[in-house]
Amino acid sequence: MSFSRKLSVLFAATVGVASLSLSPTAGAQTKHSEHLAQSVDAAADKCKRQKYSKVAYTFYRGPSKVPLRCGTKTWGYKHIANHGRWSTSFKNKINDTLWKGHQVRPGVIYRYRPGTGCSPKPVKNFKVVYNAGPLGGKPGGLTPQGIITATVEYTPRSAKAAC
Repeated sequence: MSFSRKLSVLFAATVGVASLSLSPTAGAQTKHSEHLAQSVDAAADKCKRQKYSKVAYTFYRGPSKVPLRCGTKTWGYKHIANHGRWSTSFKNKINDTLWKGHQVRPGVIYRYRPGTGCSPKPVKNFKVVYNAGPLGGKPGGLTPQGIITATVEYTPRSAKAAC
């Protein structure tokens, strides 16, 4: 093999390695991660230096408004964001759950009806807990308190389901 041919092969191999390490998916993944971090940071600013009573987002359960207030570290937007759960997708899941979900007891809504289906395995479900009454149950207080928390939970399937 001639010297120039060897040099061409070496150059092609070097460029190939460089292109593998700079693949478009790696760059896209980095851009996606940066975009996600920016959107989470922008969302976190929504309640920065705000009182717990400020409404960060308003959702609906039928004709009723369900606020997501800035809250504190134990409830509301700050609680959800401090647990690393806040994102556009998470916000959309809260919206879908409140709008189309199934109430299992007052103030507890699941996205899917618990206990349905044929599989004995638990189903991944989305849960929203809210208080339609005053904060701390004190009459004349902040009413409605709104969303306390939202999370993913595994709910059991019914063993009695006819399949």
